[in-house]
Amino acid sequence: MNKFYRVLSVVSLTLSVAFWSCRGDQGPQGPAGAQGPAGTPGTNGTNGTNGTNGTNGTNGKDGNANVKGAEVTVKVADWKTIDAAGLGTGATGKTGAFSVIDANVKATMFVFAFVKVGTQFVALPRVIIKETDGATEQVNFGYETGKVNFYYSSQTAAIGGSKSYAPQTDLTFSYVTVEKTVGQAMQSEGVNLRSREAVMTYLEQHKN
Repeated sequence: MNKFYRVLSVVSLTLSVAFWSCRGDQGPQGPAGAQGPAGTPGTNGTNGTNGTNGTNGTNGKDGNANVKGAEVTVKVADWKTIDAAGLGTGATGKTGAFSVIDANVKATMFVFAFVKVGTQFVALPRVIIKETDGATEQVNFGYETGKVNFYYSSQTAAIGGSKSYAPQTDLTFSYVTVEKTVGQAMQSEGVNLRSREAVMTYLEQHKN
């Protein structure tokens, strides 16, 4: 019996030695495998719906090719004191002046000018005489090729009053240039040329 145990022990020892002898160090990592095939592309999303078209704007009114207009506000500090030539005698005086350069003013054109008083435009020239002391205020205009000139002067009393060649507030002017033939037609048809509304209404009704 003891002999059998010894034989069994030897066999067990031999197997243990053989088992541990078969386990060596871990080998190096094997090469990476080939890359797998690419997946199929996803489907494109659907296009969004087109936006609605905006509404067309209303057509503007046709203008008159023979009519040009402008509006200008003259600051108090913009007035310049100049010599104003007299009529006939050659005597001169002083006046305040402001010039607007406008290439539409030509020898073939006629100019209407207005100054804004409150909420309305009043035709030039405009002369105000105060009944109590004779104080005056004058606003006038003139024009030549390429230029419209506005003039201002005032006097606190008829005799001995102080004079001023610039208003106390800014003044807004409006002027319209038309072909002389149009201006002559307006005069012959009795249009009130001192009414800005009448002038503009006539021009609106007689577009080219």
